[in-house]
Amino acid sequence: MFAAVCLASAAAWLAPLGWPFELFAHFRLQLLLVAGALVPLLMLVRRPLIAVVAAIMASAHWLPTAPGLQAHDLPADCGDQSLVVVTANVEVGNPDTQRLLAWLRENPADVLVVQEVDSVWAARLVELTAYPYRHMIVRNDPHGIALLSRWPLASVTRLELAPDAPPALSAVVTVHGARLRVIGLHARWPITPHHARQRDQVLQAVAVQVRTERLPVVVFGDLNLTPYSPVFAQLLRAAGLRDAGRNAGWQPTWMASFWPLALRIDHVLVTPGICVQQIRTGPSIGSDHRPLRAHLRF
Repeated sequence: MFAAVCLASAAAWLAPLGWPFELFAHFRLQLLLVAGALVPLLMLVRRPLIAVVAAIMASAHWLPTAPGLQAHDLPADCGDQSLVVVTANVEVGNPDTQRLLAWLRENPADVLVVQEVDSVWAARLVELTAYPYRHMIVRNDPHGIALLSRWPLASVTRLELAPDAPPALSAVVTVHGARLRVIGLHARWPITPHHARQRDQVLQAVAVQVRTERLPVVVFGDLNLTPYSPVFAQLLRAAGLRDAGRNAGWQPTWMASFWPLALRIDHVLVTPGICVQQIRTGPSIGSDHRPLRAHLRF
């Protein structure tokens, strides 16, 4: 076990080199917990030097994860306009459409992006009459996406951000006369080097879109990477975005019920001038993801 943690930790620290090392960086919290648990066990079997190494590994994993583990008070108000956004990856082929719709009726949003929308999900989303403005790209593979809004949508654009990558949707939302840009995303799952490159190309293209936009911007969706990835830091830096979930405590959105794999890979990112009043994950919706709901002010 100690050797496995050492190897996985070494791979995580090599994440800036790219795939496959970056895959290990996503599991820093799990590596932290396992390394920390090894410390007292190694002391019990009288291996103090190895216990010290395990403690050092745990501390090294703690540093990048600490900001996301402790919830901080969020500002009560910032700006005149309020906007609630939700991102939900419903998992293509998931027949349990009722749970998400029921949750949305109890926890309404202003703008909603849904990933992996097939024909069954498209038919059910139309039933959400509270969202009269909508644009859907319906596919019977994991690349379908839908953008729904209570408020008028203008300049709705289908974004092809990388070859053979899932399409994204961009639109301008007008709330009581105030306008902002929303970009709904579904980046590739980086399980292969090719898919990892596609994901990174999409995120680089998004950064360019955000940098050239004059309006406030919200980027939200399934980005298929955690805040511990160097690619995530590069996206925030290149686009001038902030992670809305940074100070909201540990809230995994993928495999949330199984801690060895639980990761926060669904995100809401905002430009300066947009404040995060609250951000919370939703319940299980029959998908491997849980929805993410953010209350913003701008």
